[in-house]
Amino acid sequence: MSKKKNRPHGHYCKICGEYKANEKFSGKGHAAHICKACSRLSAAEKAAAMDINRLMNFPMRRLSESEKKWLKAKMKDECPEVADTAREIYNVCFPHAERNAMKKQLVINTLSFEVHTEVYDEYGDIELADRRFTIDRKSRVLTMTDFQTGDVEQSVTLEGGQMAKLLRYIVHTLEIFMWEQDYSLRPDEGDYDPFLDGEEDFFMEDLEDGLEVQPPKEPEGSPSWRVQVEYTNHTEQDICSYNDCLSDRPEELYFFLLEYFELEDEGFNG
Repeated sequence: MSKKKNRPHGHYCKICGEYKANEKFSGKGHAAHICKACSRLSAAEKAAAMDINRLMNFPMRRLSESEKKWLKAKMKDECPEVADTAREIYNVCFPHAERNAMKKQLVINTLSFEVHTEVYDEYGDIELADRRFTIDRKSRVLTMTDFQTGDVEQSVTLEGGQMAKLLRYIVHTLEIFMWEQDYSLRPDEGDYDPFLDGEEDFFMEDLEDGLEVQPPKEPEGSPSWRVQVEYTNHTEQDICSYNDCLSDRPEELYFFLLEYFELEDEGFNG
């Protein structure tokens, strides 16, 4: 004999999403699947509660077009709690949606990228990188300044399609607009923990006395790399890192830009 499935005890309320005893429902409420507590809510409160209930039980799978359409609509709901919850669920279902939406809006106008640290070349050998690259979309000029050779400057003028392809690569593949977040280059002050940071002068009585704990100061010295970007929508980006080595995507950008000048040298020598 097949076992019977365990069914929840009580009656289901479609507003709060809970199973409750029959005495928690009135005659009409029992038929409408609305408990006495929820029946006292206003129409707007009932609608919001039903939306929250559905969102909290939203399927974590490939969504149908109707489900996606409903979820997007709830992200603009008049109820802040519903809208916030819908956005959280949407970000879980589509983790790259926000980034992809930003990519469509960002076109680089000018870029400056400086590197002052050691890098590993294609053979695994360490070499000192001390260069600055600049890109100007309108003039289609890519410039490299080598600080190791007396600030010698080289320039390459790209064709229109080449420049557009380069700028798309920097935004769409390397996602330069997210570097500050991805590499935690400017953590929130609220995330600062003096215990984890090894502050020797920090004492528990400082907390008890209500004294404000200051976040760590800006690192001294020159950054290992810095990037400044101006986009066509007039937004600007200026981030830098004081880590000893390049992160993966800044390193990829460095060697990618360097190739333009290595190819030029090979063509000149040939």
